[in-house]
Amino acid sequence: MNGLERKKTILMNHDGKLFLAAFDHPQIYGVMQGLENPIEAIKRILDTDIDGYILNPGIFSLIDASLVQNKKLVLRASLGGTLMGTTFADFHSIMVSPKQALDLGADAVLIMLVLGGSHDKESMTDVAKAIDAFHQYSIPVMVEVLHADYTKNNDTSFIRNGVRIASEIGADFVKAFYCEDFASVVSGCPVPIVLAGGPKEANILDIAKTVVAAGAAGFAFGRNLFQSEKPKEIVASLCDVLRG
Repeated sequence: MNGLERKKTILMNHDGKLFLAAFDHPQIYGVMQGLENPIEAIKRILDTDIDGYILNPGIFSLIDASLVQNKKLVLRASLGGTLMGTTFADFHSIMVSPKQALDLGADAVLIMLVLGGSHDKESMTDVAKAIDAFHQYSIPVMVEVLHADYTKNNDTSFIRNGVRIASEIGADFVKAFYCEDFASVVSGCPVPIVLAGGPKEANILDIAKTVVAAGAAGFAFGRNLFQSEKPKEIVASLCDVLRG
């Protein structure tokens, strides 16, 4: 055993499962319904069985450590611009150093890997180098796979190949959007896959059951939680699906 392996095991609660509340959206969207007050949003589901949160660096600095002492904290470590930009960035930049991640108390970091665009190689190179840098400090890295053409983020062929590429360049965990035949995505990826979300028109519980049956290791849901009128009930239902 080494430090990285130990932290990866702790992050997955020793049962190989992970349920995160993805509250990092405001980095792109600014003020969002349900996340106007990020600390209150965190508190709304704090006493549930959710494992932890994905947060931006600035929010880490606002949290009382005692509030989240029993939760995992994943630090968003890359950025790709905002909706105020004129184009969707096909190359995300690393904004967090390993030292900053440690200083903030992160249990892991999340990095975006954008593929299929004009900077495909540069995106892969930067993510691979960042993974190595974080691993030198025994910090686990979750890589979220995105297509440069956002409309293809639910394409089975892209998701299946994208998560495999992420694992091949060193990701410890992969975060991916829902697609049909999710079992083929899982079977082709040697590291745990966390579902990033399902189609907006779909029932989130049905999607959750489908991907868990296919072998997904967890969820990282955002709007389904912070924009819900009953987030605790949703978390409880999703926990039942994930862990039986």
